[in-house]
Amino acid sequence: MRYTLVLLLIFTFSFVKAQRPGMMEDFEIRYDSMEQVKAELKLSDEQFAKWKEVNDRYYPQLAQIEKLDSLENRQRMMRVRKIQKDRDAELKEFIFAAQWEKYEMMQRTAQRERMKSRRQEMIDKRKQRMEEMKEEEPDGGQ
Repeated sequence: MRYTLVLLLIFTFSFVKAQRPGMMEDFEIRYDSMEQVKAELKLSDEQFAKWKEVNDRYYPQLAQIEKLDSLENRQRMMRVRKIQKDRDAELKEFIFAAQWEKYEMMQRTAQRERMKSRRQEMIDKRKQRMEEMKEEEPDGGQ
């Protein structure tokens, strides 16, 4: 499961979260995992070269959007989705239907994992705030 999550986080480019570290940190990880993606989707050498070329063109655009502090989350998400849609259209030109279905399944799995992780982060933050509030009480939280 963790293997699939890493692969999908790298290629879905759904990194629209204000407190998230910069995407450029993921850029180097992405190249380490490209051979794994090639194997997972069973890409030919030609498909893999095209896949890499397309992602190399779109990735800097996504990284640039993340750096724009002037955008609200909704605007940022809309721009990211537009870039993803354009990128996906190019990928579909040389990816077979079965490979594309597997890629979409991997994206959905990664999205569910990210949502689960975010929920857990929110729960943990809420628990931490509750603990801090208890400690700040005049009677020491007892």
